[in-house]
Amino acid sequence: MASQEERRKQTRNKIIQAARRLFDQQGFEKTSVEQIVTRANVAKGTFYQYYTTKIEVLTDVVRDEGAEKFRAALEAMENGEDALKILDRFIKAQCEWFEAHEKVASAIIHASLQSVGNEITEKDRHSRVFMARLMTIAQKQGTIRADLDPKEISKIIGGALVVSVLIWSQNQNPQPGALHASMKQSLDIALNGARSDD
Repeated sequence: MASQEERRKQTRNKIIQAARRLFDQQGFEKTSVEQIVTRANVAKGTFYQYYTTKIEVLTDVVRDEGAEKFRAALEAMENGEDALKILDRFIKAQCEWFEAHEKVASAIIHASLQSVGNEITEKDRHSRVFMARLMTIAQKQGTIRADLDPKEISKIIGGALVVSVLIWSQNQNPQPGALHASMKQSLDIALNGARSDD
């Protein structure tokens, strides 16, 4: 027999899976809590035991999907792979995720912008900590200037991703690969600067 903790985890996962499918099918804005609980086959009160808003569900959807990307990147770091190559693959995977989930991209970015200035919760810190760790490794490998704070570098890269996704998500007919191309250029500017070599 499943423990209470296991049942809570199963219920949470049912809500997340239902929300993920609905967000992908009809977009974040057109999805209601009522539709999520119907799809998950749980009571509305049960939903509110786990979440206060559907933005919180969206955050969990994104976090759960990002967890595997973080694990793969951390494994590559532990194997001594070049940190900037890991960063490039990670950014590409993020861009591909946003392109595959176009209907929720704008909602995710707006939610993250609304949280700026709020106290950062532990679950929200995962990507920031990962990026700062990656920049620290790049500094040790000699590919990033060692006199810069890795947290500041990661903020710039994260900000570039947010702005790139926001602009891309407002395009009525975004082209495949356009987000990654924009982000690669932003990453190049962040890491190498915009000055001419002359």
